[in-house]
Amino acid sequence: MKKLIFILLFIIFLSGCVKQPEEKPQITTTIKITTTPTTTTEPKGPVEVHDQSISGGIKQDQIWSGTIHVTGDVEVEEGTTLRIEPGTVVKIAAQSDDQHGGTDHPHDPPFPKDPDRLETQSTRILINGIIQAIGEPDNMITFTSDSENPTTWDWDGLSVRHGKLEYVIVEYARYNNLQDSSDVIIANSIIRNSLECCLCIGHNKPVSPQILNNDIYNCGHECIDYAGGSALIKGNHFHRENPEIQPDPERGGCGVIVYKNAYPTIEDNTFEKHSNAILFLDNSLNEEEQGKKVTVRNNIIKNNDVGINIAPSYSSDLIVMENNQLNNNEKDEAHTG
Repeated sequence: MKKLIFILLFIIFLSGCVKQPEEKPQITTTIKITTTPTTTTEPKGPVEVHDQSISGGIKQDQIWSGTIHVTGDVEVEEGTTLRIEPGTVVKIAAQSDDQHGGTDHPHDPPFPKDPDRLETQSTRILINGIIQAIGEPDNMITFTSDSENPTTWDWDGLSVRHGKLEYVIVEYARYNNLQDSSDVIIANSIIRNSLECCLCIGHNKPVSPQILNNDIYNCGHECIDYAGGSALIKGNHFHRENPEIQPDPERGGCGVIVYKNAYPTIEDNTFEKHSNAILFLDNSLNEEEQGKKVTVRNNIIKNNDVGINIAPSYSSDLIVMENNQLNNNEKDEAHTG
């Protein structure tokens, strides 16, 4: 009996000495995830302008379509592109400018019946960036006056530094300027009904645009007034049809005027009904460029008062004449300037 009690006590003793396994505490791990938003700057596309009025500076690319009413000076700033869709009609406020930009000047002295150049009251479209005005043969782009009875000086015209105008009509602008860059093409277009030069080129510095296959007519002073550079003037039809629309129908009416120290290539054109089809003036706005000459070739010059008129002090040695057809002019050539 004592032995049995001893054995029981011994077993109880051993049970107290054995360490029971501890229950491990549950570990909860919280991971904090910080998400940084990704900012993606999408490039802004061109602004679409449809059937709207516009005036002032343009700093972002634009696309014009429908009917655009220009109520004051518009400047397409450098680095900006203006695209104009086929069939767009741009109506410019007649003898008005809500920007009141520019400086007023008297009229051109040789034309005393011309109205003064009131730039603050006349709108112009200035392209310091790029213009892409590309119409279609049967869906041309038109720049015109908003007047029901337009004059040849309703607005101050286009002034283009870079770009292309093709299948475009430009009318009732006092003049249009290509003065600051050779990066201009005007092709397959109609430039008409201007008071002064339908295209005034190279008066600020020599520039060499391309004037190709256009119909240029009813230009009060001259179709092209070219003062400096080596432009390509090719495939155009220059003519005068309605001199009575000008303040003084008896004055001006020239085709292309070339100043001394300007060196265009004038080829494959037709000249009709001008006082002087091609007139070479001895005054100059640019420096002489050694070795350069004017090229006049393959032109049809007909039904003008004078075909080719060279000022007495303009050296004929600077003009290369090749294969021109002079027909039915009162004088084929003169030296009166």
